[in-house]
Amino acid sequence: MAKRLLGRCRLGIVLLPFLFLLLGCNKDMLTYPVRIDFGIGINQQSAQQVYVSLSEAVVGVGSIGFVGLRQVGEGVYFDTQAGVEHGTYVIAAGDSAKYVTFFDIPQGVYDLMSWKLTLAEIDDDVYEDELVDSDDYGLLVKGAYTSIGGQQRPIYFLVNPMEVFSCEATGAAGLLPISIVDGNSYTLLLKLNPMEAIAGINRDYFENATVSISDDGIEHIVVSSVDNTSIHQFFLFQLAKTLRATVK
Repeated sequence: MAKRLLGRCRLGIVLLPFLFLLLGCNKDMLTYPVRIDFGIGINQQSAQQVYVSLSEAVVGVGSIGFVGLRQVGEGVYFDTQAGVEHGTYVIAAGDSAKYVTFFDIPQGVYDLMSWKLTLAEIDDDVYEDELVDSDDYGLLVKGAYTSIGGQQRPIYFLVNPMEVFSCEATGAAGLLPISIVDGNSYTLLLKLNPMEAIAGINRDYFENATVSISDDGIEHIVVSSVDNTSIHQFFLFQLAKTLRATVK
C-alpha cells in the first residue's frame, strides 16, 4: 500500500511541473507578436458622376491608433507617439497602395479591430504644388472639374492636418472575426474613396463655386475649410464614410 502511494506521489510530482509549463505556454501564446504591414490607398473609382476627374492624392500620415478585442486574451490598445509623422505619400490615379509602416500585434481571433489615422502636414520636400500651398494641409486631392458649359478648371480638395479618420477593419472577404496567427504575414490596407465622396455632392455647388486665380492667371477651384466651405463640409463628411480597412 505504501509503495502504491509513493508511486502516485512521484507521478504527481512529475505531472505538476508539466501542467504548469503547459498553462504558461498557453498564456504566452496569446502574446506572440505577429507582424502586420500598414498601407494606405486611394480608391478613385465611382460609377455615379463624370464631371470631376481626379489625377492624384497626397497624404501626410501622422499618428496611428489601434483598438483590438480578442475572443481569448486581453484587449490590445496603442497609439503611435503624437507628433511623430510616418511620411508623405503621393498616390497617382491608378497607383497601388503605399506601404507606410508595420506593427507587431498579439496573435488571436479578433472580434474587433479598429484603426485611427491622424493626418500630418504634407512634406513639401516630397510634394509641392504650383497653385496651392500643399504643406498647409494633411490631405490634397487634385483633379479637374468640367462645368455644364464645358469649361474645365483644376480643382483641389484640401483637408487640414490633425483631421482624424477611423473605421473598423474586416477580413479579406469583408467578414469578422479576423484571425491573426503566428507564422503568417498580414497587411492592413486603409483606403479612402474621394470619388465616392464627391459623387454625393450636388453639382450646383460646383457650378456656383468661387474660382481662384493664380499669379499666372490660372483659374482653379479650391475646396477647403476657408474656400468653398459648403462643398468642403459635404466632402469631409462623405469622405469619412468611404474609409475602409481590410486585413488580408
